[in-house]
Amino acid sequence: MTANRSAFFQSLADKFGPKVILNTASLPDYARDASEIKVAPPAIFFAEDENDVFEAVNLCRQAEVPIVFRGAGTGYTGGCVPVPDGLMLSLQHLKKLEIDVPGKRAYCGPGVITIELMKAAEKLELFYPPDPASYDESTLGGNVAECAGGLHCKKYGVTKDYVIGLKGVTADGEIIKTGVYSNGDLFNLEGVLIGSEGMLAAITEMAFRLIDLPQIGPTILAAFDSPELAARTVAEITRRGIVPAVMEYMDGDAIACSMEYEKSVEIEAAAAILLFETSGNQAAREAEEIENICRKNKSSFLKLETNRDEAEKLWKIRRNLSKAVKASAREKISEDVAVPPSKLPELVNFVAQMTREYPLRINSYGHAGDGNLHVNFLVQQEDSDVKGFIDEGIRRLFQRTLELGGTLTGEHGIGLTKKEFLPLEFDPPTLQWMKGIKTVFDPVNLFNPGKMFI
Repeated sequence: MTANRSAFFQSLADKFGPKVILNTASLPDYARDASEIKVAPPAIFFAEDENDVFEAVNLCRQAEVPIVFRGAGTGYTGGCVPVPDGLMLSLQHLKKLEIDVPGKRAYCGPGVITIELMKAAEKLELFYPPDPASYDESTLGGNVAECAGGLHCKKYGVTKDYVIGLKGVTADGEIIKTGVYSNGDLFNLEGVLIGSEGMLAAITEMAFRLIDLPQIGPTILAAFDSPELAARTVAEITRRGIVPAVMEYMDGDAIACSMEYEKSVEIEAAAAILLFETSGNQAAREAEEIENICRKNKSSFLKLETNRDEAEKLWKIRRNLSKAVKASAREKISEDVAVPPSKLPELVNFVAQMTREYPLRINSYGHAGDGNLHVNFLVQQEDSDVKGFIDEGIRRLFQRTLELGGTLTGEHGIGLTKKEFLPLEFDPPTLQWMKGIKTVFDPVNLFNPGKMFI
């Protein structure tokens, strides 16, 4: 780090006191996210309010020091990994959480943990549906940055479907307001900011739409003797127009990881399982239809649970998966591709084929309702050959996904880990327009440089 940069970070510490940490080695988690890519930041600024963010952005722009924003660091693509000589600006202490019950709105800071909003809304008979598996860790700011989905995404939608306004600080030091925060919103600016991975603005507050708390129906667990049978079941349920509140897929190896991590229930060994939850006035009827479809597709084990406490034990199998799979290996490389649900059987067959071809442990699970499959390549030991197989497997996975009419990411984003593959999905003119939007918002490339684009 240059002397000028060192002097700049010291000046921040002098000005903002304990909000700025220069001994960042004492906070090793801030050098990485769930991708495990590590870059030690020279300084971390724990902003306490919007004014802190405003001042930090202006000072960094004047000194030409890049900024990376951070929430909880649960992302899988390196989106909040620091950049050398840049400031890490943590937004986790911006924890405003206010709910307007008559207006069915929530006003939140980016540091609010997802489940905190969900629980606060439920106490008032309201519902915030987007619930990524990391909902007890991930922040709402990170969810907006990546446009997170979740278990309820097929029926109720993803993060972008609930954002009705954003406040933030632009790279030129201006306060931007969209949606309900703006007196007039000619363009849908939050549509541009959501999913922009911290590259366009520092989001300091968000307004979310809430809905009435729905009637929750039964939970159904269905086991199958092959991943393809489970995927065919998903395709048929979708084809018939049935939209469960939740429809999750897990292959046999993922199930084994979850059971080893925490055995919440006794279930028979299976090659794949599906977990469903129905909701609304037709919940019981939909549950019956789903059971019939599962039987038709040769489900080897079927369990319907109406007791909420017992149902929660079934859902632990899915909620634990990310941590469980990570605990089962030395390293986990997780990719989140998505295809049309009708193409899910072909995709899970392809993953099974790679498992047979490579000397690797590969498993998959995901939000079957919208074809979002999380494919995990697990490293058990240091081996250069294994790394080569993983790189080849990821490229083949992406190519097959695009051949099936899918996309490179369902909710994890592009960040560092997928940016070299972006040209496989988007043609040069489209990429050029994306880069142009970045330039309009951030002409000096101050925010999160080096991410998304090669």
